[in-house]
Parts: sequence; C-alpha cells; structure tokens
Amino acid sequence: MNTILRSSLLLASLGIGMPAFPISAAETRPVAAQAALEKASLSITDRQGNKHDFTVEIARTQKEKEAGEMARTSVPDGTGMLFLFNPPEAAAMWMHDTPVSLDIVFIGADGRIQAIAERAVPFSERRLTGQGESVAVLETAAGAMEKAGIVVGDLVTSKALVTAH
Repeated sequence: MNTILRSSLLLASLGIGMPAFPISAAETRPVAAQAALEKASLSITDRQGNKHDFTVEIARTQKEKEAGEMARTSVPDGTGMLFLFNPPEAAAMWMHDTPVSLDIVFIGADGRIQAIAERAVPFSERRLTGQGESVAVLETAAGAMEKAGIVVGDLVTSKALVTAH
C-alpha cells in the first residue's frame, strides 16, 4: 500500500495523469448564444413532391459551427441552422450546452438527406453522425421532420448549399 501511495504521490507531483492543458477562464464561463448569423431560404422536397420551406442561419466558419445552437432556448418553427462543410466531411454533431431538443439532418453531396437524428437530447455529449460525408447539416426544432413527413432520401435545396446534383 505504501508503494502505491508513494507512486501516486510521485505521479501527482510530476503532473502525470493530469490534464495536458489548464482549463481557461473562457471554458468556465457560462456559454452565451451566438448572435444571429446570415440567413438564407432552404426547401426540402419530400417524396410526394411537397416543398417544406425554412429560413436558416448559415454557420460557415469554425467558430460559428462550434457555437451552433448552444445556449439558445428556442428554435421557432420553420427556422434552423445550416452548417456548411467544404470539402464534405464525416460530420459529427452534439448537443453540448444546447438546452432545446433538435432534429439534426445530414445532407449528402447529391443534396439528399442521408440521415436524420430526431429529437436529439438536450445537453447530451453523444456524437450524432450521418451516413458518410456530408456537405451540410441542418438543425431544426425537434419534431419538425416528423411533422412534415420528411425522411431520408428527400431533396434539400438552397442557394447557400452547393451540391453535386
């Protein structure tokens, strides 16, 4: 036991097992919602040919993407946030510091929905991913996709969204 205690004290004094970097003051402050971003129109055409229109904020920069919907207490119907990825990537989203449930829609290079994470759990740190590389991810109010009958394979169009189709 003494050997274990001495080893633990030695490791602690050397900083082994401790975080590689200190927690900064910015990391300990409460998260504030980011200011409204540039807006664009977005439509999703379902398999019956019905168009569902949204007004979305565009998250282009890494900073805008990292802040996303964090600390926002509501996402009004018909609105959302569109995260753009150029080049396309295997996007992973989470609900860290996000107090409202969201539908998270992964959009492939062909403009089609490749995956939907419906009613994502507020504050969850679980990584939510699409099926392959995404050119964009759309976040809307929880239940919006189900209410509109939007499913995987439906077509997303927007001037903000550059797709291969």
